Amino acid sequence: MSGTQSLPTAVDALEDKAREHKQAQNTEYHVSVARHNIREINSELADLEESVRDLRYYKTVFVEAFDGSAPTMVSSAVQAAENAVEVTQDELLANIQNNAMDEGETVHEEDLTGLEVELTPEVKKQRSQIRSAKQMIENVSENIQTKLESKRDTWSTRVSAAEELQKILGSQNSDFARTLNHMHQLLTRDLMDSSENASRFVSEWGNATDNWEEHQSLQSFDDFKEKHDLSDSTIEDVKTLSKSQQLTLADVSMDTLEEMKRVDELESAVELSL
Repeated sequence: MSGTQSLPTAVDALEDKAREHKQAQNTEYHVSVARHNIREINSELADLEESVRDLRYYKTVFVEAFDGSAPTMVSSAVQAAENAVEVTQDELLANIQNNAMDEGETVHEEDLTGLEVELTPEVKKQRSQIRSAKQMIENVSENIQTKLESKRDTWSTRVSAAEELQKILGSQNSDFARTLNHMHQLLTRDLMDSSENASRFVSEWGNATDNWEEHQSLQSFDDFKEKHDLSDSTIEDVKTLSKSQQLTLADVSMDTLEEMKRVDELESAVELSL
């Protein structure tokens, strides 16, 4: 019977095991709480980072490519974002550990394992700050996007007018035709895509607009008219042809024919039927 424990000893051993089991459960629970809180904050920070990245793209393009003026709220919105991420991971973990059992102030949510976990007061506060900063960033970003869309509409109209003129001239200036095609691509596909590289867009748009300025007379019918001293009636006939409509000699005056003949681009591009 030497191996048999006395009843008090056996009871003490069982109590020790029960305490160890409870401590293990508590430790596992607190680890689950900490992981959940950190995942929550990291997710919020990732969303904020994406919003800040979008804002930087739109601001850079608006200011450097289109000579816009950034809204005054940009600085305060960025500052709010910086303040929201000041807490380090070590500080956050310490706050989670220190407050994990403060049941009176915590908010209960379900984590991925289905266990009831807690958002500590510090994490609640941090999350609120991050979301507030994110909203400020998005508001300013939307303001700049609206301004960019206005710039895009203005330039799209100008490029379309130049493309219309190029159509009737048969795209005789291949360099300018390529520029128009590139500008159209930049405006319709690249401009509002914040995943693009802002510096690359600014550079490509700058090169395109430099080429645009070198071909002022080809930018619109009005510019073409002014350069070649053409009459309104001649320009109207050119516009008719640009819409793929036919003209006969009976439709065109001698003055218009003479004007068309002295402009090399028109003489080679326009064909009139008898």
